[in-house]
Amino acid sequence: MRLFRRRDTKLITGVVLKKDAMAKAVMFVLGCLISALSYNLFSVPNNFVDGGLGGASIVINHFFPSVEPRYTILIGNAILIFIMLFTLGGKKSLMSIIGAITYTIFVYLTKDIPALINFSFDNVLLYVLAAGVVGGFGEALVYKTGFNTGGNSIVALVLQKYIKRPIGKLLRYIAIVVVFGGGIAFGYTSIMYSIIIIYISTYLVDKMMIGISESKIFYIHTSCEEEVKDFILKVIESGVTELDSHGAFTHKRKKILMCVVPTDKYSLLKSAIKEIDPDAFIVVGDCYEVLGGTKKRRLDMEND
Repeated sequence: MRLFRRRDTKLITGVVLKKDAMAKAVMFVLGCLISALSYNLFSVPNNFVDGGLGGASIVINHFFPSVEPRYTILIGNAILIFIMLFTLGGKKSLMSIIGAITYTIFVYLTKDIPALINFSFDNVLLYVLAAGVVGGFGEALVYKTGFNTGGNSIVALVLQKYIKRPIGKLLRYIAIVVVFGGGIAFGYTSIMYSIIIIYISTYLVDKMMIGISESKIFYIHTSCEEEVKDFILKVIESGVTELDSHGAFTHKRKKILMCVVPTDKYSLLKSAIKEIDPDAFIVVGDCYEVLGGTKKRRLDMEND
């Protein structure tokens, strides 16, 4: 298949994103619904502060009881969307905007679920585990489709433009601030519960996003080297290294492409390579640390 002989990266991206679009849409909507259910069923009734906008809204509700958490989420996401559009533009903001709006709608639609289901556990740790597992599963479904649910993700993306720090670190800094706000409002036990919930949910997200590392290292053997390199450089925005190889069976000398990409771009790159060259041989492994390189700053921002 030589459809991408002219290295049209936009065409490759479009084809990859359109594949299984319905399945991804269902996964995205289901993930937002599960995340909203977890928030209304476990976090709000038990004052669990998970480090995001939802957690901040619970803290605000504690100090201002008339301000319900769902109102804070609605207003907060509306403000953050406006700021994101102003600072990053519509193209980079689209997926975050769709995610934020969908999640907010489901938070409103599921606000009365606790009264209908009336979960009753004897131990508060069971609520903590449920919040971590159910919430983490919902987030993982959303992230696998390339979207997010807004809130702290939008804040981190906007801050990154000015602070030039890795997305992962910015998200952790934001979570720390919100969690300690929960500690001030609800005591030190709230901090411990929040840490457990965040650990469980992030672990599930990491495992469902293929492995536990924040980056993946690709070794690619393909007859379409130029097309693959072009896609990695222009769309994935990562560097590529060419390695000389010699086939033990064929005795042919060829190039192997090596690159390190963020875990959240793993699926996009894998699908793109198979579109460009269905016969490509790909080896993917976990990459736990990236140092140096000609595009060090960009890699650090994307991979942490």
